[in-house]
Amino acid sequence: MIKEQNVLNLVRSDSYRQMTTEELVVHFSIKPEEKEDFVALLHGLERQGELVNVKGNQWVNPRSAGLLVGRLQCNARGFGFLLPVEEEQEDVYIAEEDMGQAMHGDLIVIELYRKRDRKRRRKLGPAGRVIKVLEHRNRQVIGTFVPGKKFGRVAPDNPSLFRDVYVARGDWMGAREGDQVLVEITDWPTLHRNPEGEIREVLGKVGDPGVDVQSVILEFGLPRGFESEVLQAAEELPESPPRDEISRRQDLRHLTTITIDPEDAKDFDDALSFYRDADTGRRVVLVHIADISWFVPPESVLDLEARERATSVYLANDVVPMLPPRQSKETLSVVEGQDRLAKTVRLEFDRHVGVVNYEVFHSVVNVDRRMTYTEVQEALEGAEADEPAAAAAAEKLPDEIWSLLSELDELAGQLRERRRRIGSIDLDVPDYDVSVGEDGRVISVSLIVRDRSHGLVEEFMLAANRAVADFMHTKKLPALYRIHEAPVEEDVDEFADFIQTIMGRKINALDRQQLQNLLTEVSGSHLADAVNMQLLRAMQRARYSHSLKPHFALHFDRYCHFTSPVRRYPDLLVHQVLDAFLRDGVSPGRLRSRWKEKLTPIANHCNEMQGRADEAEREIVKIKLLRYLEDHRDEVFEAVVTGLIEIGLFVRLEDFSIEGLIKVQDIKDDFYKLDERKKVLVGTRHGRTFSLGQPLRVVIDDIDMTRRRLDLLLYE
Repeated sequence: MIKEQNVLNLVRSDSYRQMTTEELVVHFSIKPEEKEDFVALLHGLERQGELVNVKGNQWVNPRSAGLLVGRLQCNARGFGFLLPVEEEQEDVYIAEEDMGQAMHGDLIVIELYRKRDRKRRRKLGPAGRVIKVLEHRNRQVIGTFVPGKKFGRVAPDNPSLFRDVYVARGDWMGAREGDQVLVEITDWPTLHRNPEGEIREVLGKVGDPGVDVQSVILEFGLPRGFESEVLQAAEELPESPPRDEISRRQDLRHLTTITIDPEDAKDFDDALSFYRDADTGRRVVLVHIADISWFVPPESVLDLEARERATSVYLANDVVPMLPPRQSKETLSVVEGQDRLAKTVRLEFDRHVGVVNYEVFHSVVNVDRRMTYTEVQEALEGAEADEPAAAAAAEKLPDEIWSLLSELDELAGQLRERRRRIGSIDLDVPDYDVSVGEDGRVISVSLIVRDRSHGLVEEFMLAANRAVADFMHTKKLPALYRIHEAPVEEDVDEFADFIQTIMGRKINALDRQQLQNLLTEVSGSHLADAVNMQLLRAMQRARYSHSLKPHFALHFDRYCHFTSPVRRYPDLLVHQVLDAFLRDGVSPGRLRSRWKEKLTPIANHCNEMQGRADEAEREIVKIKLLRYLEDHRDEVFEAVVTGLIEIGLFVRLEDFSIEGLIKVQDIKDDFYKLDERKKVLVGTRHGRTFSLGQPLRVVIDDIDMTRRRLDLLLYE
């Protein structure tokens, strides 16, 4: 079978002239029995943005034809951006009139052009028009049904799907006004016509128990359960490691070992041990990671399922797991009191907390104690407290557990301080735990505090991931690295202008040390949310890549994800490569050849699925918070200004991870205009101003659950 690179070499050559599929079949002497695979290869290259099939079944080089392939990300206001599949390309603006039959999330091909702002005489950046849809993401849409005389319509839950879906009366399936429904698209939109569809499922009334989560699962195309073949493969996994496999591994069951996780953890994939080297006195941390790849080898039923899902998705109290849930939490986890297979990263630290030696090997471990973040934090704080009652939290732990915790805590603090000295950036974006009852209603909302217990685990996971990335690179093994490129110049300048405006100081936004000092300075102040969110928006997205590049925010030259193979496929892939190298003795050259054609499409897919998971997780939290706020309409909330536009100001409620809009028309004391240079809203008569980071008190004006929008009013 012909290789992808052979096709690309031809299409990218100066002598290439557009050829049809049949002409390429003849050119490469493809046998009849190989033709189906060859055509699949061509279309796979098209999805990767390497080729494009145009009119007349002609295959062209998109670079020379001014074409680009990517996902369409739409805004509720009717425009969108192409997010290119090629890593080096910048996002491209797509106007509504240029979308053709494409909708949010679709994989599309666009023709590039550039717009010019005639008033300002400056370029706005690349723009394009859709010429082809390679994949419709939203064949099924979740929304609220609104009946009509001849046609009903479904208002999509996802604001990015900004056009209602029309449904003929005979296709309503008994849906009534206000029902949450699943509608299947039968006709895609055009410039002058909304999409049309047929209702396939009535989920229930908006707000009923379970409807929210099911709606988000369907809205984002998340999988609904596992096929019987996958469940059967999971049930056939051995509950305990075989003795012959244990005998082949380093036995670490004698070491005191703990796990530290949230109270409601859905899996337990990492554990920690500690000792001091008898000869050097150096501190040694052992990071044990559940050896998922022993159970899930490449191309197995479970591997293919995990690859397709790419990541677990956490939806309030529910989870859509990457692997079957019972095995994720039991067989595949390092659970307390059970012998478990692991891969261990041994990290030896010198007195300056630099890693002087590391080792990666197969092991068997037995966790002595499962601990929660709350339990660990209480013990650490109690040990430093003067009150006997507080100290009891530490005293009730067995000596060996307390000794382990205190050593790990001290070293983690030193590692964190070392990272800050070298300019590692720790963004402090508020994250909230939304606790949901059996009836689907929100019981409570609480800020997740990243305290010492979280930092303890985080530092050693970072260190282990760095060591494994270095090992993969040094040994020339194929891998998926976690990379984060420096911000683009335009975004950096915009952030620097923002800081100059609100704080009156200049900053080099590419200097990590300055950025970290800035974040430390605003921490706990009314500016913290605005500064952290603006910096996050200025940053590029971290992503997976087979090419090794530095991680800008962390300031690591080499970094990968290795420590969560139960819930992230890139971690599992790294484990699989390590198995072949460490256990099976496969040479780096053979491994590179084995994985060469797979890594780029897998990386692209994992990036896409991670983005989908992030959106879905944010969406369910937003829905639950809006429902919670419906029961608190009469309260006054503390808030902070996070954004300014012509029609109003966005504010974030300080006790919740949610933004709302205060419209300028609802601020009755003046007429307000946006001063873009100073980044303030200014009253034209009295000069009152609203600026980013400004604290306010607000009340709820309206909650639109259909559009998931929160409107607020000033409380004065």
